[in-house]
Amino acid sequence: MKGSMDAFQFADTVEQGFKRCSSSFEIRKVPVADGGDHTGKILSKALGAKKVTVSVSDPLGRGIQSEFSIVGKTAIIEMADASGIKRMKPEELNPMKTSSYGTGQLIEHAIDRGCNEIFLGVGGSATVDGGSGMLEALGFKYYDSEGNRLSGNGANLEKITKINKPEVVKEITIWVISDVNNPLLGKNGAAEVFAPQKGASSEMVEKLEVGLKNWALLLEEESGRKLADLTGAGAAGGIALPLAAYFDAEIVPGADFILKKLDFEEHVKWADLVITGEGKIDTQTLGDKAPVVVARIARKHEKPVIAIGGSVDKGASEGFDALFSFINRPLTLQTSMKESEKLLAEFSYELARLILVI
Repeated sequence: MKGSMDAFQFADTVEQGFKRCSSSFEIRKVPVADGGDHTGKILSKALGAKKVTVSVSDPLGRGIQSEFSIVGKTAIIEMADASGIKRMKPEELNPMKTSSYGTGQLIEHAIDRGCNEIFLGVGGSATVDGGSGMLEALGFKYYDSEGNRLSGNGANLEKITKINKPEVVKEITIWVISDVNNPLLGKNGAAEVFAPQKGASSEMVEKLEVGLKNWALLLEEESGRKLADLTGAGAAGGIALPLAAYFDAEIVPGADFILKKLDFEEHVKWADLVITGEGKIDTQTLGDKAPVVVARIARKHEKPVIAIGGSVDKGASEGFDALFSFINRPLTLQTSMKESEKLLAEFSYELARLILVI
């Protein structure tokens, strides 16, 4: 519930309402994610990973403290923690200038600590640079047609004509965990759909589309692979493209990947009722967002599933056995988000009362 509660708070609040109603309820809380916000936090806690704090660059190149987690030789990295919109003021958003360089630094720090596998959650990014900034941080260099060195950002994508690889490209396994399946180019691609959310004007969108096309062609020539048509290649401004080209990274649907790591199916087998939620539940939720994947697993085991949201659209009803909004009176969006925990606790209490009498 972006801007009001994370998955941990949601689970705690629903439990609070149920326990206030009756101590007879047995509850398991399994916070989930789908590649968007808090993916790193949820995976880290579930897998018992240890947090590491490092200095990296934000999307505009300013020094910041960021973090990732390590369990064994696996690093759990959330792109947004270095290269996310949350690192910027609204007036600073500009995908022509922003770079994923800081995300590359996080990957480099993980490699330096002996990691050979990366779980990379890519939701919440502020960039549409095709992952060029990230790749630059990993030792790659770019040049234009006149031999001038270029930095990795959205504006330079259309100018790059040559990519120089470092002498040694590290052998690591990378899983790009995404909550969207958009292609790289076209009306549903990274520039058209996501760049405006990151501060792009219509003119910027056109330039970014041209740049991403040029970038994809270069990477395809380098790798000998068709990359632009990969499902989910448009996520996070195309960051998966160079990872697929040079590190054979795989783009995975976030909810399915994370729920498997959480052994979610075992928890569903234990339960009599499954409760899930999202800030806004609508037809987009049905596109493999976490709540509908939770529901799919619940239905596989013939367990009823209730979805709770702040705003709900009846078009999403087919995905769940019951769909409710916890907003119980006319409220502004600002007020409802501010009071979300109280409202959810009240709703959960009433839901628990209903369950007891059925």
